[in-house]
Amino acid sequence: MFEVLFLFREAVLGSALIALGCSVVGVYVVYRRVVFVSAALAQLSSAGVAAALFLASLGLGVGPVESELFMSSLLTLGGVLFFGLEGDSNRVPGDARLGIAYVLAGAGAILLVSRVAGGDAHALLLRGNILGIRSAEAWALLGVVTAVLGVHYLFRKEFVFVSYDPEMAASKGYRVRAWTVLLYLTMGAIIVASIESAGVLLVFSLLVLPAVTGIHLGRTLGSVTAWSAGSAVAAALVGFAVSVELDLPTGPAIVATSGVFLSLAWAVARVVQRK
Repeated sequence: MFEVLFLFREAVLGSALIALGCSVVGVYVVYRRVVFVSAALAQLSSAGVAAALFLASLGLGVGPVESELFMSSLLTLGGVLFFGLEGDSNRVPGDARLGIAYVLAGAGAILLVSRVAGGDAHALLLRGNILGIRSAEAWALLGVVTAVLGVHYLFRKEFVFVSYDPEMAASKGYRVRAWTVLLYLTMGAIIVASIESAGVLLVFSLLVLPAVTGIHLGRTLGSVTAWSAGSAVAAALVGFAVSVELDLPTGPAIVATSGVFLSLAWAVARVVQRK
């Protein structure tokens, strides 16, 4: 196992960084019950990639517009601002708006890619090659994850306050929407940085499964976050090694390993609860 991890050390580092960043942000995703926000942002990020490919095929990709990263970031930022600033007074329920954004972004991405010469819509849905992470990408992921974790450490009290008791936070003078947008921005940054290498399935699963694992094993927010991060990084390392040894797709192998960890955490929590 260790020989495999050393042989693909850049890809292993990138996988671990993606798992770490997603798992920490994912705790808020699960606790705030905004799982669909993360799914919608992931789809918007993929739609941005599809838009860049489509514009380039038409010869309209000029300057940053031809960059998949730029278009992915642009659409994700739009989603962050919309979901973060949208109030509760809208007659359409929030989960319905998220569902609409999710399906339209997914359909739009597939339609755009289908018009690209040689484009394969399935390739977009299954996009992401963890084994292909190189040193430059790993360093870029390190920078993004470090920045996101730094923001979460500096503003952890504000994030917790506006997440668990937004009415009280508002009465104390906190700008709840502004803090929510900042929280969503960290989520969007992790998704945009990870989506090219990991793909939608792996990124979305790492935002949810490790956090639920942490909830089963932890008793405080700090312990939940620690269990979430630990299980995510462990799933990335174990899943990576197993996938290489057994010649399996790496992303799904990491997802499956994370699912096994979640099942074990659920079993442990049930045993402790009975005692």
